[in-house]
Amino acid sequence: MFEFFIFAFVTAITPGPNNSMLMASGIKFGRKKSIPHFLGIWFGFTFLFLIGGFLLSFIPNEVFQYIQYVGYIVIIYIAYKISITKTSVEDNSGLKKPLTFIQGCLFQWINPKGIVMAVSGLTAFKLTSIEGALIYFTVLPFCVGIWLILGESLQGWLIKNSSSGFYFRGIFISWERAVYIILGLSMVGSLLLA
Repeated sequence: MFEFFIFAFVTAITPGPNNSMLMASGIKFGRKKSIPHFLGIWFGFTFLFLIGGFLLSFIPNEVFQYIQYVGYIVIIYIAYKISITKTSVEDNSGLKKPLTFIQGCLFQWINPKGIVMAVSGLTAFKLTSIEGALIYFTVLPFCVGIWLILGESLQGWLIKNSSSGFYFRGIFISWERAVYIILGLSMVGSLLLA
């Protein structure tokens, strides 16, 4: 059981779509407005592990691959939207509001990293889906919460330094834009691990 706790902690705290999206939400909207998204990840993934992990282990590989492809497309789209999010000095026509609780929950069912975590967690460790879900339920608030708090912490610094940045191939890139691009790239990069 301790081995699975370590597995759950490492998989939950490492970069992935949930963590990148929540950090971007913390930067753009702050912690308070991002709480429903945070809760959606927490309860949604726990439910995915509890029910979905059991069900997903019975899905034929061909169907599972299509679910993963849909997840890849959605994550690439979200990564693109995060990377082009308007900065605080630009027109605020980009992201208008953070994900809701329901959107955060539903996202878990197409998140390739989450699906792989659920299936591999149930098949590699000798524990029930209830035990695994309880462990994730205790680990997720800390692991995902760090990303939200980090995003909110960056928010003030990025706004304060909104006119500073660096030049890349003759194009000025603000620090805020660079963070959004890095978060988008980390989401796409996490697909390589799924």
